[in-house]
Amino acid sequence: MTRKTTLKWIANGNVLGWSAFWVFGFLAVTAPAQATGQMVGAAVVSFLGLVLGVWCYLRLMRGDA
Repeated sequence: MTRKTTLKWIANGNVLGWSAFWVFGFLAVTAPAQATGQMVGAAVVSFLGLVLGVWCYLRLMRGDA
């Protein structure tokens, strides 16, 4: 893969990660108190989105790709 293609994949991962963080974070915060399974599941996916978004962002800013 070329550098340009790699940067595009990392940028797409960045957008996907931050989108998952915000969407599932909102679902985790607004879940009813009785739906603990839904709350925990959304929080886990939100955390994974945060990790992916931060990792991709740092890769893009450092120019590692």
